[in-house]
Amino acid sequence: MRQVLGSHVQQRGSLVAPDRLRFDFSHLTAISKQQLDEIQRIVNEKIRQNLPVRSKVVTYKQAIDEGAIALFDEKYGETVRVMEVGEPPTSAELCGGTHVKSTGEIGLMLITSESSIGTGLRRIEAVTGRGAEEFLGERLDALEAIAEKLRSTPSEVHKAVMGLTAELAAERKRSASLERTLSRNTVEALLGQTDQVKGVTVLVARVPASSMPALREMGDLLRDRLKSAVIVLGTVYDGNPGFVAMVTPDLLDRGL
Repeated sequence: MRQVLGSHVQQRGSLVAPDRLRFDFSHLTAISKQQLDEIQRIVNEKIRQNLPVRSKVVTYKQAIDEGAIALFDEKYGETVRVMEVGEPPTSAELCGGTHVKSTGEIGLMLITSESSIGTGLRRIEAVTGRGAEEFLGERLDALEAIAEKLRSTPSEVHKAVMGLTAELAAERKRSASLERTLSRNTVEALLGQTDQVKGVTVLVARVPASSMPALREMGDLLRDRLKSAVIVLGTVYDGNPGFVAMVTPDLLDRGL
């Protein structure tokens, strides 16, 4: 991780299980996908190299002098257990946990998430070994199910989704255009349905609208056309009532 993010990275906590891990560390910014991919690539390269993993017990001073990494705020005794990976060691850390005899036993490591857990603190979660196999299996099953729904193949899913997204965007644009046309036609019909109340033009009507923004847009069109009026529009969309009330600036100046 230091190789990708920098030497400032310090471990702040961890969880190690046979099929998953969590690693908390100091870092100020979110890690990009490219950085996560590079971290994952480096780890899996070390796994494939099947490097030996050894432990030894030495004094704390000797361990630090030899370059072992210690937790920033951890309290250590006079003697410590050092885990070394590779010969000569490519990694050496103070650790009391149980470990594999070689990196190849891990099989595979896949990063599943990266998140913030506090100011200047990040967390990476990953799966390993059988956990990684199960994770990949679930993802492949989901991919195949999506491909089947799209009448495509797993290798062509991205292209199929992009095509579907483009079609959806075009339909939404067409729907919005039709709704604007409907709004303009409704406005034209409503212009002749106004009443006069004490010299003030008043329009109260129930109109078809698919959303509150559409209802407000219709109100804006009526306000612009009527110039001076009190407008109250109502609609029902998705089973919910919606209302818009507008008063033109000249009537507001008169205290309405």
